Amino acid sequence: MGSSQDIMHQYARQEINRFFSTYDGWTITPLKQTNGYDQEFIAERSISGNKEVKKVLVSFTKNVNKEKLEAMRSSVSEPYGGVRKTDVLLIVPQNSDTSCLPSDIRVSFMNSFAFEGDELAWTKKPVAQTPGQKQEKACSQ
Repeated sequence: MGSSQDIMHQYARQEINRFFSTYDGWTITPLKQTNGYDQEFIAERSISGNKEVKKVLVSFTKNVNKEKLEAMRSSVSEPYGGVRKTDVLLIVPQNSDTSCLPSDIRVSFMNSFAFEGDELAWTKKPVAQTPGQKQEKACSQ
């Protein structure tokens, strides 16, 4: 039986796939897992001989650690010693505090998680109700 961490990482992969589709040639590789539920990924693709690389951090914390972002900004070396510049994408739950982040870090908010106060909550899609439909009580006693 899996843990709650496994399901949270599956939702994280869904969020990443919204930005980096395999249809567009992106290859997503998970990197080291840090403390807690945070996970780093690298998204790569080749277009006309040029390699495009994006670093992605999925964080489930309300306040993101600046040191972790600084470490992600560092360059990635290629197999033959070349160095390439990478962009950083941060994916965090809705209502996270992103006010103190550097301006060059792209921030995206998850559709599946949000903070309600200091608690992380899974956000379900609201059930659509058709006009004129009345809700019946589950128990009529």
